[in-house]
Amino acid sequence: MEYKDYYKILGVERSSSADDIQKAYKKLARKYHPDLNPGDSAAEEKFKDVGEAYEVLKDPQKRAQYDALGSSWKDGQRFSPPPGWGGFDFGSGGAQNIHFNVGGMNGMSDFFNAIFGGGAGFGGSQGFGGGAGFGGSQGFDGGAGFGRNMGGRTRSRSASSDSPVVDLNLSVSELLDETPKSISITQNLQTRSIKVNIPKGAKDKTVFKLKGQSLDGGDLRIRINVVDPECRTENFDIIQSLKVSPWEAALGGTVECHTIAGNVKLTLPPCVQSGQKLRLPGKGLYMKQGRGDLLMEVKICLPKPLSPKEKALFEELSRCSDFRARD
Repeated sequence: MEYKDYYKILGVERSSSADDIQKAYKKLARKYHPDLNPGDSAAEEKFKDVGEAYEVLKDPQKRAQYDALGSSWKDGQRFSPPPGWGGFDFGSGGAQNIHFNVGGMNGMSDFFNAIFGGGAGFGGSQGFGGGAGFGGSQGFDGGAGFGRNMGGRTRSRSASSDSPVVDLNLSVSELLDETPKSISITQNLQTRSIKVNIPKGAKDKTVFKLKGQSLDGGDLRIRINVVDPECRTENFDIIQSLKVSPWEAALGGTVECHTIAGNVKLTLPPCVQSGQKLRLPGKGLYMKQGRGDLLMEVKICLPKPLSPKEKALFEELSRCSDFRARD
């Protein structure tokens, strides 16, 4: 298999901070998001690579484990995992590894699986199976351990066998899409797929139950997490940034913009302020009856760099204006 340079994928240095890595991820996730590149298989592959790279580099333990491969590995070089890195055996008394894939996302690459054991979480002080763990001393004797896939798209956490909870990470557009979501549950090399209908009125942190769908025949609980680089939610409202120029903010007028609800024309009031929200009723998340609202949050953006003429005009404005922002 080919070695994957996660730092190169995100366009960051090996010495980059966690904040720099997060900023790079958000920028690239926005650029290659499938919703913004419909039908573009190359963009979808890049989106998966970016998610996989962030899954590793955001986690201090995984990042340290990845860095331990050494600087001699080069992009494109054939890779075979060192002894003891992949295919971890947690013992007959250990926890089961259960992985969840959502929709068309096919999980991590062979390289990731070889290094991190198929996406099973390593870190903190928790081990797996009767005290046998990776860098930890606390075991999950007899419990079900849940792995995670796709750099934040779908994740599950450990839970008792009688009430497993699966974290389902969705973008806002995925939550609005009423198409059933596909989840694959893998155990002991056998995969079982189920379809999940998101209930009407679901929002961030909503938990709903699937009867008889857990591995032991009991109920399976699904927890919705809204994860979106473009917008956020508050209750049933969607909040999205609206970038405007200083002169648009000052003078007001009609602006056309792309929103989660499609292309719309908005009327800016004169002297609109950064942080002010313009409301589009009925364009938010679905409730049991009706919908929430879409709020476009104004963000005033300056041209960068300023042209000589723009700079001269701003200098003239500073001389003739009595406005003092900090008064």
